[in-house]
Amino acid sequence: MTRHEDILRKISACLALAQSDNPHEAAAALARAQELMEKYGVSHDDVAISDVSICTADSRAGRVPPKHIVMLARMVALAFGVAAVYRPYYLGDKWRARFEFYGTDASPKVAAYTYEVLERQLTKSRTAYIGSLNKRLKRNTKVRRGDMYASGWVQAVSDKITPRSRTETEAKAIKAYEAKQFGDGLRSMKGRDLSTKARNHDYGALVDGMADGSNVEFRQGVAGERQKVLAGGGAGS
Repeated sequence: MTRHEDILRKISACLALAQSDNPHEAAAALARAQELMEKYGVSHDDVAISDVSICTADSRAGRVPPKHIVMLARMVALAFGVAAVYRPYYLGDKWRARFEFYGTDASPKVAAYTYEVLERQLTKSRTAYIGSLNKRLKRNTKVRRGDMYASGWVQAVSDKITPRSRTETEAKAIKAYEAKQFGDGLRSMKGRDLSTKARNHDYGALVDGMADGSNVEFRQGVAGERQKVLAGGGAGS
């Protein structure tokens, strides 16, 4: 732990004590926190940001992710009360990417783990579904139906989650982190959406995806524990 981190930890501890029901203890703790902040030039935002942790999850989505991948990341972030940002990067001869999940406590770590498990399950099911389509179909049609199947899959799994509300402290910490890390440059994730070119026969893929996604068991559990994400069904299962 660096000296700066140690100072932030001490200030955080004092601010926590400042919430004590004992008025004398609370006043002393707040005074000590203010003293340390003034001495070391630390702002309330600096303290809030120190509570934010980050964990990354690899993604195979490339430079611009498809709609269903963005849906999946948003669903996971919502389930654990964290935020996520997509980070594409060029390595060797191809585009690669990762999602950064950020929030407080162990939530980002659990979210990243859950995302990676679900993306593997989704990719496997989508690939199997495309493989089951009529071989005479054009490749573009197969890809479009595969994406629509995947969107239906994620939609069905999303119906199983209970969004975790952030506390006021958590919300402030995440907002302060985003302001410092991204400034005004943070934009809402958008994925490529092939369903805009869908034809009537393509919508069966969406229904098939919802049917298979409904067989996926999603256990949120509690932050700090690895989540058991079990695929109970899907194309090719």
